[in-house]
Amino acid sequence: MEKRLEKKNAIWNMIGATANAFTSFLFAIVVTRINGLQDAGIFTYAFATACIFYVIAVYEGRTFQVTDISEKYSDTDYIYHRIITCIVMILAIILFTFIKGYDARKSLIMLSLCLYKATEAFSEVWYAILQKKEYLYKVGISMTIKAIMSIVVLFIIDRITHHLTLSCFSIVCVNLFIILFYDLKNIKQVSITKTSFNLPKIKELFFSGFYTFLITFLGIYLINAPRYAIDDFLESDLQTIFGIIIMPATFMGLMGQYVVQPLLTNVTKSIKEKNRKELRKIIFFLIMAILGIGGIVFVIAYLLEATILGFIYGVNLHPYQLSISIIILGSVMYSLGIVISYLLIALRKTFVQAIVYVAVSIFATITSYLFVRKFSILGASITYLLTMTSIAISFFLYLFYYLKKLKIEWEEEK
Repeated sequence: MEKRLEKKNAIWNMIGATANAFTSFLFAIVVTRINGLQDAGIFTYAFATACIFYVIAVYEGRTFQVTDISEKYSDTDYIYHRIITCIVMILAIILFTFIKGYDARKSLIMLSLCLYKATEAFSEVWYAILQKKEYLYKVGISMTIKAIMSIVVLFIIDRITHHLTLSCFSIVCVNLFIILFYDLKNIKQVSITKTSFNLPKIKELFFSGFYTFLITFLGIYLINAPRYAIDDFLESDLQTIFGIIIMPATFMGLMGQYVVQPLLTNVTKSIKEKNRKELRKIIFFLIMAILGIGGIVFVIAYLLEATILGFIYGVNLHPYQLSISIIILGSVMYSLGIVISYLLIALRKTFVQAIVYVAVSIFATITSYLFVRKFSILGASITYLLTMTSIAISFFLYLFYYLKKLKIEWEEEK
């Protein structure tokens, strides 16, 4: 029965993660086909920005909550904390649009997409509770329903009205509907640890999860750093082009989730039991799996991406073949960095990650503005590759160092 449940969890996690990851891809197709390249540029930029601000709402993330071995915080502590972070996220995006001086239409599109991501962030706190109770398959089902309904509703509303702002607000309503009528039912069916609103505990959550939040926030920023340079120096249609050719990064990030999420509880168990052999075995499998998948993706994307995505979006991408190849390599390094980051979070080694991310973020901001201004899309692609390679190598070296240190500590304790 346990093996059957593990298989069910893995399959539905894969389906749900795939559906969720490809929503932005399908959203962009719908908007490009119906509204044109200019509006698609605004949409993809707004969606990328919403993904960055989403990290404020999700804060320490599901990985931190699921790997809370000591159960230091109750489920309701996490829920109250998530409500606060979602409110902060919305206030932050309002301030951001005001500072940037966007017009009302662009600001409303950004606000609606941030509300959409805020509902996702709130769902994540419930998803973590279900995952800890071995109900990851319910999480996958929920993510699948939300993705399919959001895409269908966006298409219908945009097709009928050609009103991008209204279409964006419609997918917020979809998420709220599913949260109330599906997710809430699931969470009521499991026993959760309940406590009253505990302000000291919630403050503690902010402090203990800060480095995890920071590395996640900067990690998403690093993916999108070239977009901000494009927004400042290039036309909106080139924003759309960059959004299309960076799609392999979404796919490779998805591969990281496929491999890591079902094994997180095993990683936690190995750490708790101080089983170095099992931990090392899992880590080796994860890294080899990502590199293997990455090699396959590189070959397929190099041969077919420009043709297939060009056909889907109705855009000629062949002039950007070199940029596509560079981004594919970067996406493999991106996925490897994600996997190692998850492992370091499970080991509660987040401070070093934060230092690496801060340093690389400064580097990425400078290079993206220099390279994009001089080389346009090619410059954005080079920045992306350099950034992701720096992250992956830094994390790998630290993980290797820490595992050697851990071996000595565990052997001394025995």
